[in-house]
Amino acid sequence: MDFTLKKYGELLYALGKGDFTFKNYLENKSSCILLRHDVDRAPGNALKMARLENSCGVKASYYFRVPFDVQVVERIARRGHEIGYHYECLDKARGDVEKAIKIFEEELKLFRNWNVKTIAMHGNPLSKWNNLDMWNKADFKKYGLIGEAYLSVDFSKINYFTDTGRRWNSERFSVKDKPGVKLISVKNTDELIRKLKSKEIKNAYILTHPNRWNDQLLPWAVELIWQNAKNIGKGLLR
Repeated sequence: MDFTLKKYGELLYALGKGDFTFKNYLENKSSCILLRHDVDRAPGNALKMARLENSCGVKASYYFRVPFDVQVVERIARRGHEIGYHYECLDKARGDVEKAIKIFEEELKLFRNWNVKTIAMHGNPLSKWNNLDMWNKADFKKYGLIGEAYLSVDFSKINYFTDTGRRWNSERFSVKDKPGVKLISVKNTDELIRKLKSKEIKNAYILTHPNRWNDQLLPWAVELIWQNAKNIGKGLLR
């Protein structure tokens, strides 16, 4: 079975130990691996992944939408992982950029206990707005931030892998999760693991959504059915 925590542990083993946070990637340019998690739902799953990474000697970046579970965020932060802000302000402001910036400023304050330095936009496939567009009229660096997960990476120099759509690099079902470069085709997590172990892929930016990764059969099946239904909807939107 794919998209289980057991399978994720195998992926971590292929990556090896290291600080794979976005913050470390930007500040030191020493890591060829970037490991990012967008916590859209199921924060408990995110905590399980954080514990697993901690046991494997891995640090990753976790981006939380507002509102969020403070206790889960704190437990993940205590394990040495980076905490980031998963913003969707232009969606909330219904396209009003000035209002979106005010929402951003207020929500960013909620993360002050974790010294947030990086952010990642949330891409709602049902929204007609792209949250990245708010930065056409503002500069996120004025808030003490050093990077945005899409805007601050040269995707021509790192291989991007996303589990959006519960598939790896499925451009068909990635409505907004698009870095603007041709993605490497990967059928499943096993193939990604093989490519990493064989050094066919020497650098990688890996994005996961923790709600998609379950060891228990019932939530695993529910997520599979739910995501397949969403993919049908995304297909109709294209």
